[in-house]
Amino acid sequence: MSTKATLYDLTREGVEILDILEDALGELSPELEARLDKLMVEGPERLEAAAMVVATLKQNATACEEESERLRQRAKSFDDQAERLKIRMTACLDSAFSGKVKTSLFTLNTQKSPDHTIVELVPGTTVEMLQQERPDLVRVKMELDRVKVGQMYKNPETRKQLPELLLFEVKKGTRYVRIS
Repeated sequence: MSTKATLYDLTREGVEILDILEDALGELSPELEARLDKLMVEGPERLEAAAMVVATLKQNATACEEESERLRQRAKSFDDQAERLKIRMTACLDSAFSGKVKTSLFTLNTQKSPDHTIVELVPGTTVEMLQQERPDLVRVKMELDRVKVGQMYKNPETRKQLPELLLFEVKKGTRYVRIS
């Protein structure tokens, strides 16, 4: 079966499941969970309907992500247009109005931002090379090596070597459905 489910592919049971989820706005009360469980244990076709709903919901989420990306790009385009217009306005204010105009709605004036210096490494140079020559010019970020500590914690021999400065919380794995 194709994982490209559409609303038209949903059976009556699938539509019922989707309605339950949409009516609850994604928050299931114990009563709704029991209703869904009762519906799905009635047979494999009900679970298949639930799998179609999952596929539909995943597609809807993907469509929303794509739309939000499109809107982010559109917002950036608006910001870029505004910045380009402000550059043109700056040139006009400086050349025709000595840098200042007052209207009934706005007071427009130009000003110079402070100079700033951009610092980069010479191509082919690494931060490590700079640190060897001038350690005072390199900032080092310290962070917990969670991977190493986790590996040590899993091994009973190395677990004993871990300091008491660390807190551990073991999260039990959960069972989940894999739809293929």
